[in-house]
Amino acid sequence: MREQWQDPTQTPEARLAAAIGWLCLTDEPAPDNLRATIDDLTTDKRAHAMNALPWMAVAAPSDETGLRRCIRKMLHPEQPDPVGYDDPWA
Repeated sequence: MREQWQDPTQTPEARLAAAIGWLCLTDEPAPDNLRATIDDLTTDKRAHAMNALPWMAVAAPSDETGLRRCIRKMLHPEQPDPVGYDDPWA
């Protein structure tokens, strides 16, 4: 997965998926270049498009896309959910 998100010849979607996959599969701290890759590839357009996926739609609170919430939870777990968000997995 690390090779995929670091490979600029891969599509942005493949790189972002690999970066998220790497975060899901390890307890290691996220390296700076992974954070930079995620920041670069997580556009509003891509985040809204991914809300068409059922699991991303469920993860999306009212003012935050599912992708942005997932990334926030993985990279910044200390940040609270928006007020009024009812976590479907709690």
